[in-house]
Amino acid sequence: MTPPPETLDDLGLQGCFALGALLLAQSRRISVAPTRRMSLGLLGLLREQGVIDTPWPEATWPLDPSAEETPIERLQWRYVWPAYQRDGLLTDIEEFLDGVARDDYGLALRQRLWFDLGAAEAEQFFEAQLSKHRFAPAWAQDLAFVIRDGGYMMPIAQWRYCCWAATRHGASLAQQMAVPNPNAIREGIFAELNRRAQRVSMGDWGNCAFAPANPRPANAAGKLFTTLLTPLGPQFWTLPPSIDQLICLTTSRLRTGRDPMHE
Repeated sequence: MTPPPETLDDLGLQGCFALGALLLAQSRRISVAPTRRMSLGLLGLLREQGVIDTPWPEATWPLDPSAEETPIERLQWRYVWPAYQRDGLLTDIEEFLDGVARDDYGLALRQRLWFDLGAAEAEQFFEAQLSKHRFAPAWAQDLAFVIRDGGYMMPIAQWRYCCWAATRHGASLAQQMAVPNPNAIREGIFAELNRRAQRVSMGDWGNCAFAPANPRPANAAGKLFTTLLTPLGPQFWTLPPSIDQLICLTTSRLRTGRDPMHE
């Protein structure tokens, strides 16, 4: 078994980001990440690095009073990292994230996090739309195949539009069936999601974007990303997750001394 890292530098950006999201979620009573799947992935990363212990593959331990529990997902964990005391660690991590270099490597890691967070935010919105129309929320996982296989690089707001339109198409299909066929409806939604994503990504349709009313992400991972790792602010939803965008925003902040997140 690999020994746990000795410092935050050894834990690295991804590990510090995951641990920061977990600790922020505990302190703010918010979800760790946009989806339960992503939250499980972040906790799994920390477990593999020896920073926390989890009851994997279960969500909870039976009758363990020492365990902490994420307030929204209700995933249990224990802090076991000997390198740092639990108290005050969130502040140390926030300082670490705020100081991550904006070199090629740092920008590439930020772009990857933005892409992953965007996919999860869109999936969470897709789940809500499916539930609204009384379809299985688990169908939202089909979005990952569209994103992966299509290679689309679109803003979160455009993905939200595609999910909304595809779900409405599924509702229309259901109304046309004498006896609704869940498999056929799911395939119809998946096909429409692919079609919408292709047309929107090519610029065939304008104004096809649904940004949320609240410009700030509601989960801990999103909050850390848009306040400490990048100056994105509300543009987190409306810009494609690219290194060029990150460079442009960073350069603008350095030139003007203004941070979009605090305007």
